Amino acid sequence: MSTFIQEWREQLGGYSRNIRLFFVFNLLWNIGLGMYSLIYNLYVKALGHPPTMVGDIVGATALAAALILIPAGLANDRFGAKRMIGIGAVAVVAVLAARTWAVGSGQLTSLAFVAGMAQAIVSATILPFMADNSSPRERVHLFSFNMALVMAANVAGNLGGGLVSDALRALAGWSEIASLRATLLVGVAIAAAGLVPILKFGGPSALGGGQPSALPEPKRSFRERFRLHRSSYAAIAAFTLLSLLSSMAGGMVVPYLNVYFEDRFQASHSSIGLVVALGQGATAIAFLLGPAIARRMGEVRAVVWLQLSSIPFLVLTAYTHQFWLASVGYLFRQALMNAANPFYSTIKMRYVHRSLRGLAASSGEAMFNLGWFIAAPISTGLVARYGAYHGYARAFTVTAVIYTLIALLFGYFFAKQRFKPVEEEEGGQRG
Repeated sequence: MSTFIQEWREQLGGYSRNIRLFFVFNLLWNIGLGMYSLIYNLYVKALGHPPTMVGDIVGATALAAALILIPAGLANDRFGAKRMIGIGAVAVVAVLAARTWAVGSGQLTSLAFVAGMAQAIVSATILPFMADNSSPRERVHLFSFNMALVMAANVAGNLGGGLVSDALRALAGWSEIASLRATLLVGVAIAAAGLVPILKFGGPSALGGGQPSALPEPKRSFRERFRLHRSSYAAIAAFTLLSLLSSMAGGMVVPYLNVYFEDRFQASHSSIGLVVALGQGATAIAFLLGPAIARRMGEVRAVVWLQLSSIPFLVLTAYTHQFWLASVGYLFRQALMNAANPFYSTIKMRYVHRSLRGLAASSGEAMFNLGWFIAAPISTGLVARYGAYHGYARAFTVTAVIYTLIALLFGYFFAKQRFKPVEEEEGGQRG
């Protein structure tokens, strides 16, 4: 245990000022968004819209993100992550506040589309920003800690969202809609506080040798760039395919887990918030243990085995009639599947040239949102047709099959290094 603590102490002490400020931003940002995301689907349901409305909103958000992510990634490569994070974060706060007051179906879907575009700008910049402000040897720990921080922030947000909405209704006597709307506004305010550390981000000179995402390379045609970075483009294509499959699988169940617990088990908002928060807390612990797992198994094998080991718990959640069993299945599935994400991101940065990191991050995110757009109406359609038990069971089963395929494909692509790593070209600099 002392070795584990010492290892993390050395890592955290070595990060640049920009990274430390980024951690503050990410903490506040995800507490606010965690509170908002837990409550929003319940708010839409409380307005009296049919179950398919949630699918329409998720689909509109995902489609918008899929359309804007690649342009956002290219803009990141050209203008830098600092500027793009600031623009995206301000836009997200503004549109989330507007969504809190929308009630009609047209307003809900239109604002969901705008929100998807704004959130995509932020998500397209996070991975390149961290890579630009860190060295290759720091990244497994950096990505692991960041994801653990995100999970911890979501725990606070989910717990806070459920407790605040229930307290306003039970203790203050507010209506369901009023209590949910007030909780959404609290989430927006906390996320808005995350804008302060963004304003304090330094330029390249403050990064301890870091480089902006877009290096001052000679202008080349696309054909020349493709020839020069052929392996990077091939790796981007592989990650893009995996992201599309992953999002189609996750899009069947992940956006509706809060509604799933309410529909199948009639769980209270506080109970739902507690279960979701515990799942994210378990994932945060898994993230912190991740570097030790990677050392023992290797990053690629760790991704494959962690993802495969999560499948039985997903199936348990799909078919159980017991709330506590569904909760246990959710907790283990959440921790095991997501524990592989830091290794996944580290491997991606290893195989993609730094001048293409924005494209790599945004293309994967674009496919991720496209998959959610495709899967959203399928999942809600299954629930509407077959009911809260059989509909969710079918959706979870499809997800389990696709996740198994993803793990096997990932092992095929990266277990034998079918693509050329590019990190050594960067000479161990912060990049």
